[in-house]
Amino acid sequence: MTDATHSSQVIPRNGVVRLRLPFAGPIIQRMMAIYVVLMFFVSANVLDTIGYDYSSIDGSPIMKIHVATYFLVALFGLFIVSYPQKSDLFRYYLATKLGTIYFFLACTFALINIVLEGRNGFGMYFDTDLNLFLCCMLLPFVSPANMTRLERFVHWFFALNAVYAIFDLATGIKFFPLIAYSPDGITTIESRAAGFLSHPLHAATITSVYVVSLLTGAGRELRPNLRNPMIVLQMGALLAFGGRTAFILMLLILSLTVLWRSFRFLAGVRIAHRDIVVAVASLPIGIAALSLMAAMGAFDQLLERFVEDGGSARSRVLMVPLIRSFNWGDLLWGASTDYVRSQIYSFGLEWGVENPFLQIGVFQGVVIALLIMVGFLLLLYDVYNRLSPRVIFPMMIFVALCSTFGSFSQRFTAFAIFIVVISALFRRDDAPTEHVY
Repeated sequence: MTDATHSSQVIPRNGVVRLRLPFAGPIIQRMMAIYVVLMFFVSANVLDTIGYDYSSIDGSPIMKIHVATYFLVALFGLFIVSYPQKSDLFRYYLATKLGTIYFFLACTFALINIVLEGRNGFGMYFDTDLNLFLCCMLLPFVSPANMTRLERFVHWFFALNAVYAIFDLATGIKFFPLIAYSPDGITTIESRAAGFLSHPLHAATITSVYVVSLLTGAGRELRPNLRNPMIVLQMGALLAFGGRTAFILMLLILSLTVLWRSFRFLAGVRIAHRDIVVAVASLPIGIAALSLMAAMGAFDQLLERFVEDGGSARSRVLMVPLIRSFNWGDLLWGASTDYVRSQIYSFGLEWGVENPFLQIGVFQGVVIALLIMVGFLLLLYDVYNRLSPRVIFPMMIFVALCSTFGSFSQRFTAFAIFIVVISALFRRDDAPTEHVY
């Protein structure tokens, strides 16, 4: 590429001037592929199974950071050193990643506060915040050809993940069991399936994002005749994960989608004969499949979550009196860790607060929580600007589901996985193929 090409600029339809930056080199592209495989397939459960002491309360702090995070830090350093246009790269980041940079600074400020005050949340910085930040900074430099390969990988991953989860539900065989470590030292094996995504709620959230993405027409590399079967397969996986909110929300969205398409059909909008045949054939097949699954007890585990949820619903009720127990100073800037822990135990919330904003606010103060939450939203806005406008729908689903459990107030590599998934599925049709957009 010539110097003239390097220094030239492109003006997209929105009028924003962008530099014609080259994509990352082939070594970086291959390393990004390795990072994606580590993120998607080497879950916390896999690490625990092979002896990497990731999830337990005790153990070496070095092993409390995911191997993908270590790899990504080395990858980003190599990318910066090897990139040919460092000054233009800096300008590109300032022009397109200000929200992402703010997110990183807010999280770093929170980390400093954690270290100085001895608060909880040290591990969250690396696997949730730093991992997510570096992933967002590198993804724009993946070439279109590799993004196409990445999309195909995403479809294959969700198919394998769903099959594995359904196999787990049907047989009870867990190759990589989720071991829950309670604060009192008791360890239990989670009965719900988690697939390759560490935790049932993480898996249910990411799978819901994928289902909504397919419903909005994303994923150009998935053949049209496979779209509806893939959605059905993912709904089976959601049943295995046992996430009540995600499963009910997806049922509601699917029902509204079917209702909308029925209205369009009745209004005279032409529908392909293939879709009509599939819809008519799916009804008796679906009824038979549901009857068979009910006879096998596939719904028992999900129904048990409505009857006995391990205190999840109770914890949401207790969050209000817990917050009211703090004075204004402790609420804004965070109370001492010992006092917070004593209050949490006294309210019976030793398993955690079922909302990321409230959990960060309880342990680190509302000011820190607001800085981080604003950073998350600004980061999502940066991602939204690079992708198809339809990406707003899976983003809304992701944020809504993340607010129903601890999610990014803990070690949550699923946030980076979410960014990879939507970046692969919602590529813009008018994005240039010769340079970074």
